[in-house]
Amino acid sequence: MAKFNYKFASIQKIKETFEKKAQKELSVIDLAINKKRAQIEELQHEAESQRNESRKKNIKISEINFHQGYQKQIQLKIQVIEKDIEKLFEERKLKLDELILKSKEHKVFNKLEEKHREKFFSEQNKIEMLDIDEIAVQKFNRKES
Repeated sequence: MAKFNYKFASIQKIKETFEKKAQKELSVIDLAINKKRAQIEELQHEAESQRNESRKKNIKISEINFHQGYQKQIQLKIQVIEKDIEKLFEERKLKLDELILKSKEHKVFNKLEEKHREKFFSEQNKIEMLDIDEIAVQKFNRKES
């Protein structure tokens, strides 16, 4: 029996590589989003500890002003990070759409390979059946002679 040789194997491999690359890019964006969220949590924790410190008795007005200014700076940092997260989510959406497209392309080539494989084996079975029929006819002719 002949060996199955898929003529689009190299293209299929390239499509698979593109799909894996898109998956990797998507995971990098997800990692960046998680890091930004961790930064926000860290800043919120820092702001909370700063508020607790500013509630002490016997605190000077200059220190209160400093704490309020520091709280504003933390809030500004949080807002900047939240804007970065929004941008990352937009980029994530684009990469997810790209990944879906790459996955569809890869699946198309997988299905095409399946069809080619089925056709190949069907043709091989027909050839084998013809060979078997020919052998059977030859044996039958030998017995009659």
